[in-house]
Amino acid sequence: MEALPFRSILHPTDYSDSSIAAFAHALRLSVAARSALHLLHVDHAGEETRWERFPDALSLLERWKMLGAGSKLADLQDRLGVELTRDALGSDDVAGTISAFAEQRACDLLVLLTHGSSWMGRILKGSVAEASARLTHAPAMFLHEGQRGFVDPESGKVRLHRILMPVAADVPPMHAWGLAAKVVRALEPLAEFHMLHVGDTLPTFGNMLPYVDLKRGPVVETILSVAGQMKPDLIVMATAGHHDLFDDLRGSTTERVMRQAPCPVLAIPEPARRNRA
Repeated sequence: MEALPFRSILHPTDYSDSSIAAFAHALRLSVAARSALHLLHVDHAGEETRWERFPDALSLLERWKMLGAGSKLADLQDRLGVELTRDALGSDDVAGTISAFAEQRACDLLVLLTHGSSWMGRILKGSVAEASARLTHAPAMFLHEGQRGFVDPESGKVRLHRILMPVAADVPPMHAWGLAAKVVRALEPLAEFHMLHVGDTLPTFGNMLPYVDLKRGPVVETILSVAGQMKPDLIVMATAGHHDLFDDLRGSTTERVMRQAPCPVLAIPEPARRNRA
């Protein structure tokens, strides 16, 4: 089976019970990749660190029958190849601190929990998950609060049968397609991709991808409508970030899809634009 193309995965945690599904995805991906897994909590300076509230990787892996009862952190690295770190940092700039930590540890995947909030709330205080991913310019997997996703937290089993990947004319998808294909093959070799373009005609790169379904209509609404019909286990989005002030207010296409998606969303930035804000 092909190895996952990640060496350093970051999972910011807010200590909430609702984050267990996102943590389960980060841990399962780390085991599959035999990568480092960094758990990070960022809070206001001066607040006491509560180490006992960090997610318990050993208990979860024992439940998944990947480690025996009474295992130690050394067993996690020796038997599964996962180097686990825990850090707590004080800062009023949560997203900026997460991004700086990710850059320092050379993290090549973020696994982020998103909390539901109103449109006005996002404008007034922003989404930490979205801002962290945007600042870091690395692939990011988003799970909604309360969303189960494709990793079963009870067993660690992966259900990844259908993947929806919308492609846009102005964002070359080949890098995202190549990375997503490696991720999916490593977890579920028989998974099927459904490529989707919303527009009047197929982009010029359409013949470089598997069959691309052509739909017409409002982009975000059409993507979500197709997702509602096919019930994918994962949505993959190639992203180039924000383009104008209106995008800054309402979010990029990827962010707007992610907020209402029925499954986890893997956002993969275009390499040529990783230095964009």
